[in-house]
Amino acid sequence: MKKIVSYLLVLTMLTVLIACGDKIENQPSDVTTTIHEENPLEEFFEITWLTSNNLDYQDGRWDELELEGLFNIDLQVWQMNSLDKEAMTTMLAAGTIADYNYIPGSPREPDVLYKDGLIRSVPLEMIKNYIPGMYGLLESMPIGFKYNVVDGTTDEYLGITHIGFGSAQYFYDATAVNLDWLESVGYGLDESELKPVKILVPGYENWSKQIFFTDGSFTFEDMNYILKAFTEDDPDENGEDDTFGMLYINEVQETNMTQEGLFGFVYHPSYLYKDPVTGNVVPKTAYTPYKDYLQWIFESLSKGYMQGLPGEQSWSTEWKALTQTNKMGIMQIHRDAYLTADSSMPPSNVLRNTDPNARFVIGPMFSGPEGKKVDMTYTPDAFSIGKWAVDMFGIQVSDQKLERILRMLQYIIYTDEDTFLRYHIGIEGIHWKWSGEPYMSTQLKTPQSELEEKYRGNTMVFTGWLMVWPLAEIQAYNAVNNGYWSLPAYMYVNNLYEKYAVVPEKFLSRAYMGAELHDKYIALNTELSPQMNPIISDFKKRALNGEIANFNTEWVQYIEQLYAAGMQKLIDEIFNNPNFEKYDAGDKFKLRKSIY
Repeated sequence: MKKIVSYLLVLTMLTVLIACGDKIENQPSDVTTTIHEENPLEEFFEITWLTSNNLDYQDGRWDELELEGLFNIDLQVWQMNSLDKEAMTTMLAAGTIADYNYIPGSPREPDVLYKDGLIRSVPLEMIKNYIPGMYGLLESMPIGFKYNVVDGTTDEYLGITHIGFGSAQYFYDATAVNLDWLESVGYGLDESELKPVKILVPGYENWSKQIFFTDGSFTFEDMNYILKAFTEDDPDENGEDDTFGMLYINEVQETNMTQEGLFGFVYHPSYLYKDPVTGNVVPKTAYTPYKDYLQWIFESLSKGYMQGLPGEQSWSTEWKALTQTNKMGIMQIHRDAYLTADSSMPPSNVLRNTDPNARFVIGPMFSGPEGKKVDMTYTPDAFSIGKWAVDMFGIQVSDQKLERILRMLQYIIYTDEDTFLRYHIGIEGIHWKWSGEPYMSTQLKTPQSELEEKYRGNTMVFTGWLMVWPLAEIQAYNAVNNGYWSLPAYMYVNNLYEKYAVVPEKFLSRAYMGAELHDKYIALNTELSPQMNPIISDFKKRALNGEIANFNTEWVQYIEQLYAAGMQKLIDEIFNNPNFEKYDAGDKFKLRKSIY
């Protein structure tokens, strides 16, 4: 309650200062002046509220009553699930929309809803004035100002954009290496320098002696020798010639750190790079290191150091089955699937189903030929575009009502950690409790069946997914002080995400390109891809099948064909266009505050 009173006191003082700033200069000293103190919460508002968390909502709930009292409003929460596409289609067809809306089930994107006159825009000035916590984050990650902008404007938004550090700060994949095999071929590691995993799944605590994390110092030459030794030197010491270095997997999100990242690029087609030979901004398929990458894969396959997937089932099914055999020493893995002791994902599948005594070291283990160790975050930025990433306001919402909602969101999300936690996951001691030290341990949730009726239901109705705060601080603290090591924690502690995240020259999206250029790109790419894709596919197929006699010569021919088929046009009109902004991560890796 002290924090609430303090907040309102500060708010009142600000309005007094603003009012005092308007006093008349040179006013006679014998004149008494009455200064009217404006109350920003004086006008009463009814506010309708629709999100994906509303279905089990009970009217008059504790959080609703608190916020109504604080902000002089009546919150009317619609008991609908906005993920329900059929219900949302019917609702919008009738021209109905709440004052506040998160509706991922909408049949129309926010920009269409705006053009159809169902939602209003949010001026940047109002964000700055009434939800300054969000504005500050936008300043630290300036590309956020370009997300969900109303077409034709630079300072009007389709709503409030979600800020998701969880998807923007960490990698999806990692590299796992059989530690016993490394020792067998003369590349043992100092185990005192490794950090052991901490498994909370009952019965698997012993994995803390079998899974470790490190930032590997192996060079590209080391990696190639290790691939060779894992194939030829009987690293599992069973007396049979039945092992090999690693699988080659057609580039997907699990391969970035272990395969293409060694050459400075990632699998995602929206990442563009400045080519070291031509100087042009190009996708990976026209990027000179892509040629070196394919040559390395072919040579490793031809020597048997790598093996491809059979191609009879989905790559994921085959990857899980083959890694479980424990016959390859280097594996592409999910960054933390082992924490759940998942029996299908490597390296857990080996430990649970094949060799319970195996040991693995996980991390960015190897550098590429130019010393690069590159990986890709889930998303390039902490922001996204579209109906899944923006909360919108109905066309009927006045500036005054919008101001009130923004003030409420500022209070809920940005006042302090206690306030955010209260409205996001509930009341401490009722909905949850800390497992250890506050803010530096996990929250243990109370089962719904054990709660009083007035405390039941989804607690995220008024916060939703507007803010996913960084987990860096809490994960790093728990690892260093309590031994809760995982790869994400190890990477946070040692600032390895910022160190190894790929920094493309440009990234294909409306935020960086603007609506007009992005639409032009979509049209051009649709037109030119049927001409370029066969050339791209043919070169890769011939490269991996050993049908290229001289990679350097045939790469030049390939590039000439590709440019003539449309790549040159894309480069001239889109990729090199000065209106296409360069990629900028801002401070997304430097923001580490843990709020839940």
